[in-house]
Amino acid sequence: MSGTREPGAVDDAVRNFTEPSHILNNVTWWYMKESQEIDSNILKLYELNRKVDGSAYYCLIIAYSLLIFLGSCGNILVVCVIIRKPAMRTARNMFILNLAISDLLLCLVTMPLTLMEILTRYWPLGHNSFFCKIIGTSQAISIYVSTLSITAIALDRYQVIVYPTRDSLHRFGAIMILGGIWLSSTILASPMYFCRKLEIHYNISLPQIGIDSIAYCLEDWSVKHGRAYYSIFVLVIQYVLPIIIVSVAYTRICKKLQYRYVSTTVVKKDNELSRRKSREDRRRKTNSLLIAIALVYCISWLPLDICNVILDFSNPFGEDYHTTMVVYAVCHMMGMSSACSNPLLYGWLNDNFRKEFKEILALVCPCARSNTVRDRFTSLRSSVSKRKKSKSSGRSFEKIGMKVKSANEPEEKSSFLNESRSKEDVATKERSTNVTEVMNTSIENYYLDEEIDLKIETL
Repeated sequence: MSGTREPGAVDDAVRNFTEPSHILNNVTWWYMKESQEIDSNILKLYELNRKVDGSAYYCLIIAYSLLIFLGSCGNILVVCVIIRKPAMRTARNMFILNLAISDLLLCLVTMPLTLMEILTRYWPLGHNSFFCKIIGTSQAISIYVSTLSITAIALDRYQVIVYPTRDSLHRFGAIMILGGIWLSSTILASPMYFCRKLEIHYNISLPQIGIDSIAYCLEDWSVKHGRAYYSIFVLVIQYVLPIIIVSVAYTRICKKLQYRYVSTTVVKKDNELSRRKSREDRRRKTNSLLIAIALVYCISWLPLDICNVILDFSNPFGEDYHTTMVVYAVCHMMGMSSACSNPLLYGWLNDNFRKEFKEILALVCPCARSNTVRDRFTSLRSSVSKRKKSKSSGRSFEKIGMKVKSANEPEEKSSFLNESRSKEDVATKERSTNVTEVMNTSIENYYLDEEIDLKIETL
């Protein structure tokens, strides 16, 4: 299958391990059955329970440990920010909280267990088949939840920016959507529960290393090429459809922001040029962020999905299991790196989250407190300045609108008193009416732009 297949299954992708001769390799199994003269290297491999040897073994441990540490720290910060501050518990942030929780599961559950299955030759967690089933299923669920959460965030941002006048999503609606995400993820991952099994081989006498039985957590599909078909299905659901939805949604958002900037008509003032420049810089930053989110998702998950499909159909490395495991591990780490990049893309690059991050870090690290206080003061001063500019611009629009309206009233009265008004007077009134309509449109555009800008700041 695709991005959700964790290698307790990778062994099964390399060789269809359904017979003892496949489990231990033909030669190894024959020696164990027919002879007590077992090669010392083979004994050592099974004594250490290692599938990957040499420097690759330690490099994989270090790389996975680094990903687990960085991803856990980043996602714990996101969770703490949203739980700590009631103002951050908005409907939109519920999606980010859900993404952080699923990524935290990737770091604390999926990555350690995947590393265990990559490095070990046989199942090291005892003879309980439930662990074999539930571990593979939980790994798949966490990946699905992360993917669907990213898709939901993209659709929510699309609705907020492209249709700003519509009612925003409330917290209850967000919770219902999140429940649907977890339920859908569980259903999509359910084949992993039914197809994984623990195969235990007794009557193995290896007194030299104290082993009398060996267990393997395998995938046993009732349909021929069942895993390959499931891999294609998961590739579409977990990669192709989400990347299409995210790309289309963010492309529409970028076009909407560009259209609003180009089409906006405002009254020129001394500070209007700098204000428009600031708005354009903010929207350009937003566009860059949206593009980065789509690209990071695409690049992170593509190698793992392609690797899974290739291994399910035909292993290009043949009997070289060591190379197969290393290649799979590298592809898997690229997919898991999204758990490290998501806190940056959805958290640190958001001004509100970054401010809260700094406050939490200041509590942990006293040396950062002075910088946090200075940043908070700067943020407060900037916020007050924005409010003043907004109010002054709004008042200027209202004053101009009132002037145009008062200029029209005498002409409206004169139209009733003097029916023989000249064509020139009619044209003058029409021009005044057009000016009023333009001003009203400008005022509406202004307030709509302000509303969009406020929503952009929360992305």
